[in-house]
Amino acid sequence: MSIQVKGISKNIQHRPIITDITFDWQPGRIVGLVGRNGAGKTTLFRTLAAHYLPDAGQLIIDDQNVDQKPLARQNLFYIDTQNNFFSNQTLKQLGDTYALGYPDFDVNRLQTLLSEEKLTPTSRYRQLSKGQRMLFQILLALASGTPYIILDEPFDGLDILVRERIVARIVDAVSDQQTSFLISSHNLTELDGLCDQVLLLKDQQLVANYDLEQFRTQARKLQLVFPTKTLPAVVKDAGHLVKVYGRVLEVYFDHYTDDVDAALKAAKPVMMEPCPLTITDLFRVKLGDQAAVMVGD
Repeated sequence: MSIQVKGISKNIQHRPIITDITFDWQPGRIVGLVGRNGAGKTTLFRTLAAHYLPDAGQLIIDDQNVDQKPLARQNLFYIDTQNNFFSNQTLKQLGDTYALGYPDFDVNRLQTLLSEEKLTPTSRYRQLSKGQRMLFQILLALASGTPYIILDEPFDGLDILVRERIVARIVDAVSDQQTSFLISSHNLTELDGLCDQVLLLKDQQLVANYDLEQFRTQARKLQLVFPTKTLPAVVKDAGHLVKVYGRVLEVYFDHYTDDVDAALKAAKPVMMEPCPLTITDLFRVKLGDQAAVMVGD
């Protein structure tokens, strides 16, 4: 089973919020959705979950177009964090409510998860702290029995110990049940150690789709110091400036080929050291207002 998002667009009050979003979401994958505030991440989630109707495009789940087969959406779990319709219900009642919409929802597993995370089933949702609400939503998702789960800012408000437990539960769900996750987060460091794939949203469009393992074999980030202030042409032509520390340049290369390596070494840099590549680097280079400007521009 896989999910295909094909050309999804959504306008709100005649203004485009997301435009022509296309990507594949495969079983057992953790996909990070990254973008600046207002890029359209939550709108995309709501559209995939049918909280909004798309103005264009298709959602295909297990080779079924959900417009013709709406029950296929039972394979996709999403909670809108701004939805307060059931805030007066207890946690147990909320679990029972979601079990009505998801045939594989495991009420007993939810009770076990609540006990392990020290959440009382008789507590009302509105009485929970922000962090507890987010934790409960994640536990609902894990108990849903769906193969595809969307999490919108799941680490927001969680302390470090709870975050570590939740990350471990997500990894276990992937390895044990081949569950797939689509996660948005401003905590890029958390996504870095978690995701197999990252989607970058900018100006309402999907501007990049990276398989992170492949990305790290093709791209490179280097700390460079050159003997003069004149930068080699290869840095200007192929590099993106990430940071500057005095004379030390941190430069990102999308495609670090043998030719690029040879040209850099021919410039006789005083220092040429590789650095770990992170999703934060992609954010700065691809989504920043100035960071994507070529070195020397």
